[in-house]
Amino acid sequence: MSEQVTVKAYQRALIDEFAAAVEAVLGGVTTTPVADHAEGDGWRLTATATGDVDGAIVAWVDRAGSEQLAQRVMGMEEAPDAATVADMLREMWSQAAGALSLKDPFTGIKLVMAAAEAAEAPATNVVCDVTIGDATARLAVGGNAVATAPAVPAPLAKPAPVALSNDKLEVVLDMELPLVVRFGRTVMSMRALSALGPGSIVDMERSPDEPVQMLVGDQVIARGEVVVVGGNYGVRITDLVSPADRARVVEV
Repeated sequence: MSEQVTVKAYQRALIDEFAAAVEAVLGGVTTTPVADHAEGDGWRLTATATGDVDGAIVAWVDRAGSEQLAQRVMGMEEAPDAATVADMLREMWSQAAGALSLKDPFTGIKLVMAAAEAAEAPATNVVCDVTIGDATARLAVGGNAVATAPAVPAPLAKPAPVALSNDKLEVVLDMELPLVVRFGRTVMSMRALSALGPGSIVDMERSPDEPVQMLVGDQVIARGEVVVVGGNYGVRITDLVSPADRARVVEV
């Protein structure tokens, strides 16, 4: 993360990602912030946050809303049982946490979800109503997590220089290596992935201005910006590891 985020901002973003996960399956989802505290019976998941936010994050959905969500997400004609509701909620909250971990400024936060359990509404910091058609679920996120100091982005790895003999260097220089340009990455559920077809749009969750990565194998050797050269796409390099480090990639 480039700057420190507040726990409340993360909690609200987590609810938005939960709504996005539901919308990927059902479509037509709206999220409305609610000033009142959440009350009543429902399902609670307690997650452990580490990194730029540390402590417990508690996510809760009211019982009636949980059952309606599970019934629609699972495509069931009858009301789901408790185990189905609990599994659906854990899957959706886990998808939300995974998607959020790929977005700035939350990339420095890791969230591990526990199993859902029936519980009263907790003391909360953020409450929203998520509406799907004629069904509404009240979501609340709280907990005792605190924001830690912002992480400092690590520079490109620079391993110790490797000495190459002239004969070995000549062999290495003639080798052909696959150079991959990584534009972005995202997380999708199996349901959303199976629904892809011609005309589908996949949000790569990155700004067009962000640099792309150039990799040999799984090693990042450079970063740059996309350009057009003679009608073809190219990459103008803006950040590059040293020649010795690039040669080391070949040896590894």
